[in-house]
Amino acid sequence: MARILITSARQAGFVLPLLQVARALIARGDEVTVLTGSAFAPEVEAAGARFARLPYDDVAPPPAVRPAGNRSGVREIGRLLERLFLDPIEVDHRTVLTLSASLGIDAVITEPLFVGSSIIGLLPRGERPAVLSIGFFPLPFSSRDTAPYGLGLAPIDEPLNTIRNGLLRVGTDVAVFGGLRRRFAEEVRRLTGATVHGSLFDIALSPDAFAQMTVPQFEFPRRDLSPKVRFVGPLPPPPLGELPSWWDYGDRTPIVHVTQGTYANADPTELIVPTIRALADAPLRVVVTTGGPDPSTVATAYGEPLPANVRVERFLPYDHLLAASSVVVTNGGYGTVHHALRWGVPLVVSGTTEDKVEVNARVAWAGVGIDLKQQRPHPDAIRQAVGAVMADPTHRRAATRIASAIAATDPVADLLALVEEVIAANRATE
Repeated sequence: MARILITSARQAGFVLPLLQVARALIARGDEVTVLTGSAFAPEVEAAGARFARLPYDDVAPPPAVRPAGNRSGVREIGRLLERLFLDPIEVDHRTVLTLSASLGIDAVITEPLFVGSSIIGLLPRGERPAVLSIGFFPLPFSSRDTAPYGLGLAPIDEPLNTIRNGLLRVGTDVAVFGGLRRRFAEEVRRLTGATVHGSLFDIALSPDAFAQMTVPQFEFPRRDLSPKVRFVGPLPPPPLGELPSWWDYGDRTPIVHVTQGTYANADPTELIVPTIRALADAPLRVVVTTGGPDPSTVATAYGEPLPANVRVERFLPYDHLLAASSVVVTNGGYGTVHHALRWGVPLVVSGTTEDKVEVNARVAWAGVGIDLKQQRPHPDAIRQAVGAVMADPTHRRAATRIASAIAATDPVADLLALVEEVIAANRATE
């Protein structure tokens, strides 16, 4: 039996998958405490874990950075990192250390943007618990084989790839992220005494191990990838929603599923409404999930009665919906894309905020769909892309290949084994 502390920022896209891990740990007899926002306390306690509240939980999290027009990329990612994850680094770090000491924690499991936990891995082993980070977004680490994170650029042929990446890295590390990286480095040095090297995103390699929730077939290849990184495959979707009364297994109308995920879903006019307009007259069933907001927000944003071929729900069970879907239209949330690929469903993606520019670049690179590269795509572009994906079997074949790779993984078992590994390695130094 081990004592585990799970830490997460207040985003459902991080907390809900981590609770799947918590349930597996509890099922094998571990004691689990989850440190996050109080909005998730009921879910934490329902999972059988102890809830611990973030000290600043009475302060609303700052809104996500939303670019003006179609502006996006590394500058927006930098602002998001600073406001959501760097500003609370000291409070997070000291809270985790205090909890770890008082509860006798053996291992901290965290998402990488909860930096206060990640940097515990920089402390001497005998003075800290083991640390495992779980990656719920594309690998951000610097590499000679990949462009800097946030540009959404796939590899090109060598030797131009290495030359391009080196030049871009100088520009982003110095001109764009220079000040932010220095602030990160100063905070890390003050809190841990350690000097960090590499790019801004390499700080996420501070833990003892990094479990990436994908398969190698959906990640840009890197010859210099840290041995700390293990590909474990994506977690299955959490059991959210119930089949509605309108669901009909006998209806053979092709389904196009549309979603903006659980994070960037406040404004359905970005993707949901344009997709409804694009497919209003098509012989398709357009099934929308809002990811949390009331379904009425979609009708309000649409401005008139929804077309007869549209259905809107907060959530639906993905094991039913995606098994029946022909195409998924999404802004590019990492979880949504992997849930589609688990079922071999090709995608139309269109989103440029947060990590979505990187997710969507991988969709196009892997051949599993079409990236529209817009935050607010025009209905005509969506209509053409959906038609192209449905007509061209190469996208579905590519998605099916990744589905086979995902089916060969056992992410929960691998994560549990990694927890044991990092704990054993830490104890060996005591």
